[in-house]
Amino acid sequence: MSEVEQLIEKVVKESGKSEKEVRSLMEKRKEATHGLLSDYGAIYAVAKEFGVGFNNEKPIITKLSDIELQKAFNVVGRVKAVYPPRTFERKDGSKGKFSSIVLIDDSGEIRLTLWDNNSEIADNVSKRDIIFAKNVYGRAGMNNETELHATSLTNIRINPELDMDIPKIKEKTMKIKDIKENANSVDIICRISEYYPVTEFERKDSSVGYRASFVAEDETGKIRAVLWDDAAKKTLTNGDFIRLENAHARKGLNEGLELHLGNRGRIMPTEEKIKLPSIKSEKDVKIADITTNMSNISLAGRVLEAYKPRAYSKGMMSSIMAGDESGVIRIVLWDEKSNITNELKKGDAIKIRNTYSRSNLDNEPELHIGKYGEISINPDLKIPPIAEIEKHLIKEKKIIDLENKDRYIRINGKIVDIDNNRRLLYMTCPYCNKKIQHQDLGYYCEPCDQEVDPVPNMVLSLTMEDDTGSIRAIAFKDNAEKILDMDVEEVMNLIGETQDEFRPITDAKEDIIDQSITLIGRVKYSDFSDRLEFIIDEAV
Repeated sequence: MSEVEQLIEKVVKESGKSEKEVRSLMEKRKEATHGLLSDYGAIYAVAKEFGVGFNNEKPIITKLSDIELQKAFNVVGRVKAVYPPRTFERKDGSKGKFSSIVLIDDSGEIRLTLWDNNSEIADNVSKRDIIFAKNVYGRAGMNNETELHATSLTNIRINPELDMDIPKIKEKTMKIKDIKENANSVDIICRISEYYPVTEFERKDSSVGYRASFVAEDETGKIRAVLWDDAAKKTLTNGDFIRLENAHARKGLNEGLELHLGNRGRIMPTEEKIKLPSIKSEKDVKIADITTNMSNISLAGRVLEAYKPRAYSKGMMSSIMAGDESGVIRIVLWDEKSNITNELKKGDAIKIRNTYSRSNLDNEPELHIGKYGEISINPDLKIPPIAEIEKHLIKEKKIIDLENKDRYIRINGKIVDIDNNRRLLYMTCPYCNKKIQHQDLGYYCEPCDQEVDPVPNMVLSLTMEDDTGSIRAIAFKDNAEKILDMDVEEVMNLIGETQDEFRPITDAKEDIIDQSITLIGRVKYSDFSDRLEFIIDEAV
C-alpha cells in the first residue's frame, strides 16, 4: 500500500467520511489547481480540512523498485551519479533549469529529476551522499523508464540521521595512467597544473560555444582535460585539487589522449589530496631542446621572419621563424591564430604557450599553434636583442669547411648554375606539410591518411661557389621565390602559358648566373647525390 493510500485510510477513519467522499474531495482540490496538486498534496489538504494531523506520523518510505507512475512517494537512497544543472527554453520562450541525481537503495536505482530552484541541489551533493526526498512524483522518463520528479511540495534533505541501512557505493575513481581511449563516465581526482581560460567559438549552427582546458595530474601521470560550455565557465586556478565526474576519454591534439567534460559531467572541489611536488612556476623551453612530438610547450623568443597568412582547404595558416640564444625554429599558426603574423615584425619579442611539435619535410621539429595555443607580443620579456641572437647563432664558413649537420651557417659566394632537370613545383599536404602524390582522381596524404586539397610549393636547386669550392643549395617556397624573383602563382601561370615546366628557370638564368648571394641555412648529407647539400633558411 502506498503512502497516499495509507493516508486516505487514516482520513476515512478519523473524519467519519467514506473513502468515496474523501477521494471526491481530493479530485476537487486537484481540479481547483488545474492538476498542479499531487495526490499527496490533495489528501494533505483534505486532512487539514477535517483536522486530521500527520505531523506525528513517521513518514512511510517506499522502495525505489516500487515506484509507480502518477503517484507521490517518500524515498531514501544513496547518490550514485550527479548531473549538474542545465538550462532550457520552454515553448513560451521562458528559461528553465533542471538537473538530476541517480539514487540507489537495496531494491534498485532510479533517476530523480530536479526542476528550476530545486535543480541547484545537485551542486550541493556528492556521490555516496544519502538523500531523503519527501513527496516526489513518479513519472515516465526517457525510454519510458520510471523516474522521480521533484515538485513545489517536495522536501529534500541531504545526509539526514536515519535508522536505515543504505547500500554503499564503490569508489570508481581512476588513475590517469589507467585511462583508455573511448572510456566513458571517467571519474578522477587530480590537481590542475596548467589552466587555459575560457574562450568563445562559433558552432556550425551559428550558436556560441565555450571551451576551456587544463592539464590534470595525479601521482601516475598527466592528461589534458577539455571543458565545454557550462563546465568551461567554472572558476579554476592552477594548484586546485578537484574531482572530475562523467568525463569521456578520446584522442585529441597530436594524437594524445584527452578527457572531455560537457553538460553531463561535473567539476567539484575536493579535500582529498594527492602526493605531488609543489607546482613550479612556468619554465620556458629552449629552442635547442625541442624534439618532435612534444606537447604543452612554452617558450619565449624573437621573430626572425614572419610570413603572412594564406588560405588552405579548411581555413588560413601562416608561419614565423623564431629564435632564442639556443637556436631557430619554424612556428606554424592555424586559422584564427594565423592573423597575428600581420602584426609581427622582425625583432618582436613573443611569448608562446601550449604549442606542440611536429616533424617537418626534413624530419626536423617545428612548432604548431592550434585552437588551444597562445601567442602574444610582449616587449618586456627578458630576451637578448635580435642582433645578439643572430650573432650568437649564425657562424660564417667557407664551403670547404662545411660539415654534415652544421646549423645556422652563413656562406657567401655566387650562383654558378641552376638545375633545370628538377621540377620547380611540387604539391604538399595543407595539414602536415609533407609532399604528396597525385592518385587517381585526387591527392592522398599518407601520413594524414586522408584525401586533401593540395597546396603548391616551389623548390629550387642551384650550385653556389666561393673561392674554396662549390655546393648544391636547395631553396624552398619563400626563398625560391626570392631567388627567382617570381612567386608560385607567376611560375604556375608561365608554365601554363608555355607548356614548358622548366621555362621559369630558363628565363631567370641570365639574371641569376654569376649573381653574388649570401645564404643562411644548414648542411645535410644527401643519400641520393652522395654529397653534402646546403638547405637554405634565408637568402640575402
